[in-house]
Amino acid sequence: MWFFALSGWVGQDYFSPQSFTYLLYLAFAAVLLRWFRGPGRPPPGGVVPGEAAVGATTPGQRTVLLTVVLALFAAVVPSHQLTPFVMLGVVAVLVVLGRCALRGLPLLVGVVAVGWVCFLAEPYWSGHFDELFGGIGGLGENVTSSVTGRIEGGSATHQLVLYTRVGLAGLVMGLACWGWWRRRVAGYRERALPVLAFVPAAGFALQAYGGEMALRVFLFALPGAALLAALAFFPRAGTSAEERAWDQVSPAPLAALLAGLVLVGGFLVARWGNEAFERVRPGEVAAVEWVYAHAEPTARLLWLSEDPEESVTPALPWGSRAMERVRYVPAAAPRDPVLVAPLADALREAGPRSYLIVGRGQSAHLELDAGYPTSWERRLLAALDARDDLVAVVRDADASVYELRDPPPGPVEAAAPGPPGPMVTWTPWSVLGALSAGLLVLLLAVREVLRVRAAPGSPASPAVRGLFWFAVPLLVVVLASLVHRFWTLA
Repeated sequence: MWFFALSGWVGQDYFSPQSFTYLLYLAFAAVLLRWFRGPGRPPPGGVVPGEAAVGATTPGQRTVLLTVVLALFAAVVPSHQLTPFVMLGVVAVLVVLGRCALRGLPLLVGVVAVGWVCFLAEPYWSGHFDELFGGIGGLGENVTSSVTGRIEGGSATHQLVLYTRVGLAGLVMGLACWGWWRRRVAGYRERALPVLAFVPAAGFALQAYGGEMALRVFLFALPGAALLAALAFFPRAGTSAEERAWDQVSPAPLAALLAGLVLVGGFLVARWGNEAFERVRPGEVAAVEWVYAHAEPTARLLWLSEDPEESVTPALPWGSRAMERVRYVPAAAPRDPVLVAPLADALREAGPRSYLIVGRGQSAHLELDAGYPTSWERRLLAALDARDDLVAVVRDADASVYELRDPPPGPVEAAAPGPPGPMVTWTPWSVLGALSAGLLVLLLAVREVLRVRAAPGSPASPAVRGLFWFAVPLLVVVLASLVHRFWTLA
């Protein structure tokens, strides 16, 4: 638990979709490994499994626990685009290795995840096809953009933070590999923990995730890696009292303490080293609130980006409300802060009721992440103040908001929130596929319930076998519908 807490520097310790689904992922894995762990193949040569034996449960208890597993997965699928596929990969490998007794669960949750993406999430992926699927198979490119691509450029301070993160992740994963080896030498065969620690790395083959895939891979690998890292120091956990006592008088406690102290020092740099642009300042909040108050019927808020095509997430307290009335437009931040004429031109092109915001968080981001000079913000504000066609409507130590003294003529855009609910392009084939997917999920769930209610180790009943063959044609229809859906995508 100490290693796990000290390695939680990935930056999801706020009310984010990832933090919520991460909790559900941990509960999902815990239930599978505590109550549905399969017996697996007995290790040869007197080697014993690293996990404790599964406790006895009644058919009713197993049914309730299976319902909990399915509910956890169903809650994750619409909440986050990455977590359900990590869960699917973990449970699939556990089944293949014989460490999960729910042999039909990978197919069931796979249909749920793919059905949601292809039928109900179509309004998003149809407009972001390359974003979601363009990186599939590009393992080297995805790793590069997530690791070395983030380190290139920027200030020496920011590079120190990124190198520290790489070093800490490498330390924890290295200790995990050492822990697996020491358990093997001690006579134990670990199968479940390596799955938790290393299966998330398959995410590199899916997409770059905006350059954050390495962070997410480490976040998902951390539960298994932290346990294996602890076993590197105390490999005889679970053995006789005499052998455990030897661990307590060996150098292991001191070594574990020193490793923890390294993680403590590294945590302060890895988690808080970017605080200069990650923190939210009161003046920035007040500036954005002013824009909200003047966004009638709409407004365009220009913010400064080193690359308006790629860097499209502002270092601002943005998007908390009025999403249908405020459009956030990235504008190229000039390397030479004196050359601000393009910013004034961008305000004119944006039309009436358009504003330019210069915040301390943005400037710190440009200085640390993009290598802008430390005096850049001060010189930029002086150049903006010197222009006769711009006026500062908000002035604060943390943020300033500018508008044109003579806004361009023309009507202000009307708010266009769009219709409520998901807009799905339904065709006869997609309707048939969606209905087949729903029925397939129901059949597979009933089949799994029948299996868990049977005595452990008993052969499959005729009802279980029959439901499988009923599910096969439904699966074919669903797959054909998905092929048709992608083939006819406009």
